[in-house]
Amino acid sequence: MHDDDGGVRRTPPRSVEWSLALGVAAVVCAVVPVVGDWVSTPLALLAVTLGSVGCHVADRDLRPGVKRGIAGALLGLTALAVVAFGVIAGLAHPSG
Repeated sequence: MHDDDGGVRRTPPRSVEWSLALGVAAVVCAVVPVVGDWVSTPLALLAVTLGSVGCHVADRDLRPGVKRGIAGALLGLTALAVVAFGVIAGLAHPSG
């Protein structure tokens, strides 16, 4: 039941691929005013979660994709920071 390569898989986990895609989408949505905050936040949270899980799986199973998982998680954190900055700036500036 063992492969010749010692059971090492050559493909990255799908979670790192999703993390990278969701991270990019979250950063793009984060720059859209008002509606982008509502769309970007769940995408960014998913990117961070999937990136950390994917990095753990890739590192544990000696699979490629750790860098892509880290990149997706960092893009998600960047999108969260942009959204948080926008919300704080909106609350600090009195309207009217």
